[in-house]
Amino acid sequence: MQASGIYFISSEKINKLKWDSLVEHSNDASVFCYSWYLDSFCNWSAIILGDYKGAIAIPIKKNWGVTTVFQPPFIQKCQWFGQAIDLEQREICINTIHRIASLINFNSNIDWLNKDKRRINLTLSLGLYDKIHANYSKSLVKNINKNKKSIEVRDSKQIHNAIKLYKKAYGDLNPHLNQSAYNSLTQMANKKSEHIICKEVYKNGVLVAALLFANGKGSLHYILGAPTQIGRKHNAISVALDSVIKQYSNRNLKLDFEGSSIPSVKAFYESFGAQNEPFYEIETARSWILGMKKIYNKILRS
Repeated sequence: MQASGIYFISSEKINKLKWDSLVEHSNDASVFCYSWYLDSFCNWSAIILGDYKGAIAIPIKKNWGVTTVFQPPFIQKCQWFGQAIDLEQREICINTIHRIASLINFNSNIDWLNKDKRRINLTLSLGLYDKIHANYSKSLVKNINKNKKSIEVRDSKQIHNAIKLYKKAYGDLNPHLNQSAYNSLTQMANKKSEHIICKEVYKNGVLVAALLFANGKGSLHYILGAPTQIGRKHNAISVALDSVIKQYSNRNLKLDFEGSSIPSVKAFYESFGAQNEPFYEIETARSWILGMKKIYNKILRS
């Protein structure tokens, strides 16, 4: 027992009922914090304050004999939620993570080392639609108005089209998203369909784009989306996002675009009036790994 009240709990000893109750009652938790969401994409342990008063999930894997704390696919960040911790308790947390892992590379809502990389995260409060629309950029409004009459946005109960389009459009740019990750996403969506929103976009009866959102804890998280070449030409993603914003406006929700550091993508999300709510990327390793740069990079990618 530690005087700080901070405990490292291995995966098999986590009380999932208490964990999910903490998520449910914490204003600063996200859908990514639920045990069923974490279980879908990684093996995870946790650092917990007291009797589940505050917590953070610690995803752990072993590659090449190296224990790594990593950021799982389709989970934006591993955030501390629940009762806040002080600087001393933060130091205990990060020292605990250092003790169990030789390589650390994950995202969080806390700047654990006071030097972690600040990452862009764009969000949009879904208040009154007319007010939101008034803050759209002129070019966005023009593109939406030009194409929305010829485009139909439909709900879908299956996500395979969204994944297929995304892999074709952006798969090569995201090599960390392997088939296993997409399979895990599909399985999770089938089990927890109430937390998944899938939109398919059609022009003249032909699928031209698809978008996928995770829904929970007051936020819609834009997990993935992609157009076909025809969809890109007709701004299908813009039309679909506008449709989603209109549908879910005035519900005390937030649309989390989840990025991006890519200037063109950042500008696109900002054209909807999205504001930056940054998170932090912590990346550190023991000295012997840093000295083996090639192996370090392979471990991160695997």
